[in-house]
Amino acid sequence: MRIHIKESVVVSMAALGFFAVVGISQSATASAKSRVRVTSNVKLRTDASSRNVAFTGKAALWTKASSLKSAKKVATTLTLKDLAKSTRSAKNVRAYRVARTNRGKVYYKVVTFDGKDRGWIYGGKSRSNFAGGLKSYQTFQQGSLSNDMTTGTFQFANPGTANDNQTVTYKQPAWTQYKIGRQVTDSTPYANVTYKIDQTGTRTREGDQWVHIYAINNGNSGADGWILYSGLKAATNINSPIADNAVRINLVDSATGASITSVDYAKNGATKGATLGSNVNGTWKLDSNDSSAIQSQIASALSSRGYTGFTLTQGQMAAIAQGTFGSSVTISVVKPTINKAVRIVLTDPSGNVINYVDYTNANAVNGQPLGTQNGSTWTLAAADSSAIQAKLVDALKGTGFALSANNTLTTDQQALIAQTTFGNQVSIKTVAVNPIKDNQVQLSFVDQSGTALGSTTLTKATADKTALDTIKAASKGDPTSTNSDTLKAAYDTLLAAAGIKGYYTTDLTADQLKANLAALNKAAYGQSVKLIVAKIPVKALASSFSFFHHAGLWPTDQQVTYFENSNGQLDSDTNFSKQLAADTNLNGYAGDVVSVANFNKAVKEQHLDTIYYAAFHDGLGGAVKTHLAAKDFGGTNGSFFADNLSTSTVITVYKVTLTAKPGDNTVALDNGKNLDTPLFGSDSNVTIGKDPVKVGLKYLQGGADKTFTLNASNRNVHSLAELYNK
Repeated sequence: MRIHIKESVVVSMAALGFFAVVGISQSATASAKSRVRVTSNVKLRTDASSRNVAFTGKAALWTKASSLKSAKKVATTLTLKDLAKSTRSAKNVRAYRVARTNRGKVYYKVVTFDGKDRGWIYGGKSRSNFAGGLKSYQTFQQGSLSNDMTTGTFQFANPGTANDNQTVTYKQPAWTQYKIGRQVTDSTPYANVTYKIDQTGTRTREGDQWVHIYAINNGNSGADGWILYSGLKAATNINSPIADNAVRINLVDSATGASITSVDYAKNGATKGATLGSNVNGTWKLDSNDSSAIQSQIASALSSRGYTGFTLTQGQMAAIAQGTFGSSVTISVVKPTINKAVRIVLTDPSGNVINYVDYTNANAVNGQPLGTQNGSTWTLAAADSSAIQAKLVDALKGTGFALSANNTLTTDQQALIAQTTFGNQVSIKTVAVNPIKDNQVQLSFVDQSGTALGSTTLTKATADKTALDTIKAASKGDPTSTNSDTLKAAYDTLLAAAGIKGYYTTDLTADQLKANLAALNKAAYGQSVKLIVAKIPVKALASSFSFFHHAGLWPTDQQVTYFENSNGQLDSDTNFSKQLAADTNLNGYAGDVVSVANFNKAVKEQHLDTIYYAAFHDGLGGAVKTHLAAKDFGGTNGSFFADNLSTSTVITVYKVTLTAKPGDNTVALDNGKNLDTPLFGSDSNVTIGKDPVKVGLKYLQGGADKTFTLNASNRNVHSLAELYNK
């Protein structure tokens, strides 16, 4: 017995020795890591576009430099590789800080444009170029204007407020520059404005074509900006009278229902009311000459709209054949997708668009089918089937829908995808994850283009006799009411139950209201009811901003109408006002709250937290009086100042700054008389109203003003800030 005890002691001591060694080793490792420290951590200040990057998948994303103690992993290299392959520009990445450790390693802080992925990543050993886990990335590829773009004139195809890339304009193509958003939030006021195109290009990830438009009449330039080419139409009046001998063919997008353009097909000798085609044994057909001419006319009209390679299907020809002279017929057109890819559109069981995926492979050739045909059977290669299914399952996460009962591609779905050609799209219907029970009714909400927004499932109460009774009880009102206020209140309650914000019934058309009423009256247990709702227009907090240098040495506040922001942009107060008013931090729905912090964020993001302006010494006794205006800048031979300003001209440059504070009239309501009423109350908030307000900004002296006599040297500066800092 004593022998066993002795052996046990020996073994225990050996084990203890082993763990002691391990402990020492781990302690040494931890100690080594703890000795790594950050020697610099600064904000990147190079041009913003030069800091657009993509993940290489060679390093993970961390909460801090990965070599620092207590650093935690935010995203693995596999996740970052998937992000790098994303076909959505919202997953573009911006680097905005850089840190260096005492070991000579460089780390960058990065964020995806949608703000959902943020952290530190290893970037090599030099700040001169991105390396390690990052590489430089061009989010947008400039292109050449086609003849149609150069010579054509255009209008908004579907004026409105939708933030869908083809309804309003953007300061840069959407999601290609970090936090650079819309130019206007509502294109309705510009519905009849005629535009020209001066730039074009494609987003790198989507491959979709964007154009920059400008109003022919400068007085209508408020919406000048970038938009999807498909968001424009030829500048013609599609509501003009139709000739008695013509059939108007209205072309709409198959995915969104949005109007693209229209063509009038005229035929000599045609009689108003007669059909264009003929019915042969129950099948409507077009004469071969008509078919060829119409095909050519439509293809030409669609080509300039980005719908290339269009060919009429038998069904479309039959629909056109039934059209009568003096009236119109509408056909749906499939939009080509990104180059060498098949767009797979996912819809709910009612056909409402949920999401989409663009898929390509190494053998992709535009116009060729994705799969192969054996007799009458279409199939996908195993590798394509697996990859497509994974992408579609990911795209459906959180939507409440699945590909099938077990969330895998069915044989029929695979066949549909297999026969789709690269450069085109196909729609796949999904199934609800939780089928509606016999004692339930589901309300599925879609926007005016048919895109699914969300749903809510209601359960029958004991007192309910019909599905409509259950719906009315849940709405705490009557969604079938003809009273607009009662109707809105009922829908507001139902939308809230579905977790949908930003939509209402106010702007629905009469036909859409009628469709909703019919759907509700037909509601039945065990079924889904599709209801259309309209996007609530985004409201701006302010209609305009005025800029003042707050009284210091001046006897009164001085309005500044031409100045330079902290980013070196020299422009008028009117343009800076538009820029600030459109900032997304200052926009929302009526009743939304804007905080002081959000306001200061908007001012900083528009580079208006610090501004510079200059004034001549042309007052009494050589005192400062007249501010420099646009005409006083931009001379020949690279001179910053106009040629008429001599080398003896004396100017003073001012640097002024602004920070909003609660209850302070530094930011005040501008009623045209004074700036005494603070915009923000003591609670640091202001509410967006039904109508925007005018705001005055009172800048304080941010440093001593500096006086210069212009000479050959300082006339050639690049900015007022550069001159001020000389």
